[in-house]
Amino acid sequence: MSLQERRVHYFFSGGRHYYRRGRLIRVCGLVNAWYETVDDPETLIRSLKVDSHGSDVFTFFQRVPHINQKYPYCMEPYSVSVIELTSYDDWWNNCIGKKTRQMVKKAKKKDVEIRIADFDDDFIRGIHGIYRETPVRAGKRFPHYQDSLDTVRKENGTFLDRSVFLGAYHHGELIGFTKIVFEDEFADILQHLSKISYRDKCSTNALLAKVVELCAMRGMRYIAYGDWDSSGIGDFKRHNGFVRMDLPRYYIPLNRVGAVALGLKLHWPISRVLPENMLRILRNMRSVWYERNLKSSGSEQNDLS
Repeated sequence: MSLQERRVHYFFSGGRHYYRRGRLIRVCGLVNAWYETVDDPETLIRSLKVDSHGSDVFTFFQRVPHINQKYPYCMEPYSVSVIELTSYDDWWNNCIGKKTRQMVKKAKKKDVEIRIADFDDDFIRGIHGIYRETPVRAGKRFPHYQDSLDTVRKENGTFLDRSVFLGAYHHGELIGFTKIVFEDEFADILQHLSKISYRDKCSTNALLAKVVELCAMRGMRYIAYGDWDSSGIGDFKRHNGFVRMDLPRYYIPLNRVGAVALGLKLHWPISRVLPENMLRILRNMRSVWYERNLKSSGSEQNDLS
C-alpha cells in the first residue's frame, strides 16, 4: 500500500460511498464524484453531519458542462480538461496541430491497430502487463504497479454498463488502452495508458484520436480528461485539443473545525500555497528521487518474479 493510499479512508453514509483525505483538516467527498450528480446537497450534508466518520469538510463539484454556480455555499473554481466537440473533422483540422496529426498517422505506419476491446481475461492480462512495466510514471509513483490480476479486474470493471475499452495492439500485443465512461452530457476518459517501451509507436495519440472519433459518432458534445494540469500530461492534453473548463466546487463545513478551516483556507493543499517556480523545483526533485529509488527497486522485483 502506497503512502498516498494510507492517507485516504473510505466510508458509507446515507447510502453513498465517500473518501476522506487529510490529517489536520479532514475533507470528504463522493468517491464517484465524476459519475454521480448531486441534485440535493442538503440531504447529503444532513447525513454527513450525523455520520461524518471524522470528516470536517464536505466537498462536491458540478459536473461538465455546468460552469454556472447553482448553490450558495463556499465555492472555488475546479479546473478540468475538456474537449468541446462539434465533429471529428473539426477536431482534426482545427483543434490539434500538425505534429499531433503526424503522430497519429505514424502509429498506423508503425503497425499499431486501435480497436474496441472486450473486457475479458486476455485484456485484463494486457492491462496488468502495462501496469507492471514501471513503478514511476510522469515523475510520480505509479499506484497500480503492484496490482494483482484480481485488483486490475476489480478496479477497471466499474461502470461496465456505460463504458467502452479501446486497445492499441502491435502485432497482437496490447501496448496501450483507454477506458471511456459515457455520461448523459459528456464522455470521461477514466484510463489512458501506453507502454513506455513502445513510445516510438505513438499509441497514446492514436488512442486519443479514436476516442474523439467514437465520441463524435455517438453525438457527445464534451470529452473530459481529469484535472487541468501544467505538468507533462497537461502538455499532452493541450496538444490533443483539450482546454480548461472551470467548474464550481463547493466546500461545506460539517463542524466548528471545518468552519474555522474554511475561513482560514486550511483546506487548501500545499500546492495552492507555494509559488509555481518552487513547485516546479519540488516536482523535479521528486522525479529524480523516484527515478533513482523506485525504478531500481522495481527492476529488482521484476528480476525475482
